[in-house]
Amino acid sequence: MGISPVKFGDRLVELLPQLMQEISRYENNYVTSGKITCQQFLVLDQLSRKKEWTMQEFVRSTDMKFSSATGMIDRLVKHGLVRRRRGKEDRRTVLVMITTKGRDIISEVYSQKKHGIIQLFKRLNAQERQNYLDILQKLVSSLSSAKGGHS
Repeated sequence: MGISPVKFGDRLVELLPQLMQEISRYENNYVTSGKITCQQFLVLDQLSRKKEWTMQEFVRSTDMKFSSATGMIDRLVKHGLVRRRRGKEDRRTVLVMITTKGRDIISEVYSQKKHGIIQLFKRLNAQERQNYLDILQKLVSSLSSAKGGHS
């Protein structure tokens, strides 16, 4: 048989916060202490994927509006997590890059999150963990396909 998408959604909405709360018990960092938001952390993570971004490249990669991205970068610059500079060849070009402090925060958050995930999922056996990963990988693949224009 199986569960309907609606009942599945209801149950997941109920369970996910409990799982996230359990994982977060092992975290004490910039995000959990409220120094930066989850959205700001995701921006930092995106910036960490390249040495330097033009603002146009960054905005395209995040699907944010330019004004929202500028405001987000402004706040991260104030925290010393991102640096901004003008292009050498074209002064109209704005370049942004993550700072060492920003990279350290990403490393700390992911390390703590990994520890929390290990603590949570060691309660499952190896096959259950593999099944969980297989389902997540299938979902991520379907998301990637949808972004490419396939639904």
